[in-house]
Amino acid sequence: MRSRSRRLLAVLVATLALAGCGGGLPAGVDGNLTNDWSAMPLPRVVVPVAGACYPEPYTTVWTGDFYTVDCAQTHNTETAYVGTFGGVDGQRATPPTLGSPALRTAYDGCQQGASAYLGGDWHSELVSLRLTRPSDHAWTGGARWYRCELIHWASLFSSAIVDRGSLKGDLTGARSAAYGCLATTADPKGHIITGKSADCAAPHQAEYAGLYTAPDTPYPSDPAAEDKLESDGCRRVVANYLGFQDPGQWTGTSVGWWPFSFSEDQWNLGDRTIPCFAYAYTKSGAIVGSVKGIRNQTPKG
Repeated sequence: MRSRSRRLLAVLVATLALAGCGGGLPAGVDGNLTNDWSAMPLPRVVVPVAGACYPEPYTTVWTGDFYTVDCAQTHNTETAYVGTFGGVDGQRATPPTLGSPALRTAYDGCQQGASAYLGGDWHSELVSLRLTRPSDHAWTGGARWYRCELIHWASLFSSAIVDRGSLKGDLTGARSAAYGCLATTADPKGHIITGKSADCAAPHQAEYAGLYTAPDTPYPSDPAAEDKLESDGCRRVVANYLGFQDPGQWTGTSVGWWPFSFSEDQWNLGDRTIPCFAYAYTKSGAIVGSVKGIRNQTPKG
């Protein structure tokens, strides 16, 4: 058995040798299986673009394709800015999480990008600004972008959105989302529960006066302290709108001030700005016309 096995092995070796040098390959074939193949292309990381509108509701983490629609069609969000996690932030093993310095830096980029996209401070429009970051899977695949989304609300304290049309350049053009005069309603305790845009020439309760930005301090965890911060800040803003440099000169009682509330989540992202409104305390409970510059006069209404 051993001698037969050696003879079979010798025949096999001889056959392979003849095949290698006897010209048995077809013309144009050199027997090398790899030297004429093109290199496989490197995988590409898909990156979103500003100006795109998305039909899906807002989500904090991107988990699917960038399926966009024309902004003239029904949509939920509009991308105002796309940034990149760079430096140490981009070298993390996982995407930055809520509350991290990296996400706060990214949101600062969102605020600047959204204001440039709108043509003015984004806080002066009836919109929310939200940040979307890559999923863990996308991050592992090389995604380092973040997406800044605008949501255009139909009115205050409502979940209804304006789902058609682009907001690009809105503050220098149509001002379709800009704060102006508002018709409001309140509950029996006096808490404002609705606020819809109104013609300032028609009876209304509130008028946008400007923005207040709180100092960069820890979020006021005491509700009373938060209320005082909001109220004191917006009182100064509304006083300036009425025509007073010194709020102490404001003695009229037919116009008051109405501050928005701070959001702890937004505060922790570095957003400490709220809109402030002049508010009607006339006998009719309404104002007709603008109160800008009227000082202590009683407005029409």
